[in-house]
Amino acid sequence: MSEAPLTAAEQKEIRAMLLELIAKGFPEVALDAARKNAVLQLRRLKGESAGPAKATK
Repeated sequence: MSEAPLTAAEQKEIRAMLLELIAKGFPEVALDAARKNAVLQLRRLKGESAGPAKATK
């Protein structure tokens, strides 16, 4: 799994998800954990879609 920075589109997607959670009354203390989980999941999905050759670099 790469620690590469997220693209602008990926950051925008995560921000939209967080704003939706805020609008639904999600507890503020849990927002950071939700953001971290979203970033980790996004990076995991990017690693899986890159295939074995790119994932090992």
